[in-house]
Amino acid sequence: MSDYRLNTALKTATLLILSFFLIGTIYSQEKNLDLAKKLVLVSEHESPVIEPDHRDVLGTNNQTGFETGQVVKIDDTYHMFVNEMFFRSHRDLRISYWTSSDAVNWKRQSTVVESIPGRSPFNPRSEVWVTGVEFNTKENAWNIFYVAYRGGDKSKRELPGSDYQGRIWRAKSVFQGVEGIAGPYADMGIVLQPDENSQEWEGQQAVATFNPYKVGENWYAFYDGHNYIPKGPWPVGLAKAPSLEGPWERLPEGVNPLPIAKEFIENPQVTELKDGGYLAVFDSLGDQEIAYSTSEDGVKWTPEQRVKIQSKGKMWGAKGDHAMRTPLCAIEEDNGTFTVIYTSMMNLKGSKFYAIGKCSLAWK
Repeated sequence: MSDYRLNTALKTATLLILSFFLIGTIYSQEKNLDLAKKLVLVSEHESPVIEPDHRDVLGTNNQTGFETGQVVKIDDTYHMFVNEMFFRSHRDLRISYWTSSDAVNWKRQSTVVESIPGRSPFNPRSEVWVTGVEFNTKENAWNIFYVAYRGGDKSKRELPGSDYQGRIWRAKSVFQGVEGIAGPYADMGIVLQPDENSQEWEGQQAVATFNPYKVGENWYAFYDGHNYIPKGPWPVGLAKAPSLEGPWERLPEGVNPLPIAKEFIENPQVTELKDGGYLAVFDSLGDQEIAYSTSEDGVKWTPEQRVKIQSKGKMWGAKGDHAMRTPLCAIEEDNGTFTVIYTSMMNLKGSKFYAIGKCSLAWK
């Protein structure tokens, strides 16, 4: 073969290879674009669904509102387990249970767990925060997971007003079956706490929040940590267990902490999507915004994206980081939207009240 024919053949082969490569790249990009969906606000309740003048708020002397918890839907009823900050915000708490048929009109049903009054380094239940609600098929009973803290010890150069050494308690519904969700609940023991397996990133507050979800035959749970001195970010890690009741073990460092948010992430609530994969919504930063992350396998999560959940002219929540607080769920409805119940701070004549809001999100 002459040099000319050889060069021509080589050029032709090269062009064919490049064409296949470019076609493959474009096809791959198109597939990726199809997967690059974002959550957007599609509807919102233009005022809080539980405000300071709600009859059950007034009837229980809830002075500063709500923070953190989880909402689950059974048939046509929404069930909300939420922390009531009945006196000082983020200090005096109890875990309560509410129900609604439309996620707008709520009725308080009961108090589930009380904190022990008197915040001190020697009171390990100075605060109680419910963060996870799951049905345990193995026990045929509902499980709630809540964190209990002690106060800081000034003699040890800790911050007296901060939360230390969180311990995650598991409580089980006394009555079996799905209908037992109303409780009462009995403590079953601590499933995760500071110990020899604690990781450096967890800091002095951990273990903070605990939100289990199922992947295949195993259970995973997001858990938080934070260091007060020196002050650090608020990262999250994952723990894993063969069953909901445990035993729970942290995933190794290198996997933990997860690279979802650079500065702040709290109380991720996970939804297993009907079309496959997982969605987590959580407390982040930004005015009238929450954040979310997605995962194909429930272990590797995408960097956070934020979505504004109160629109112009309907922004009843206060502005500023940590004013828009915590999403309690992202319930995938039959029409493809996600019902989000959340807490948000309101400024009321110089005082603060953390109210409950509602909106709907959808993929775009």
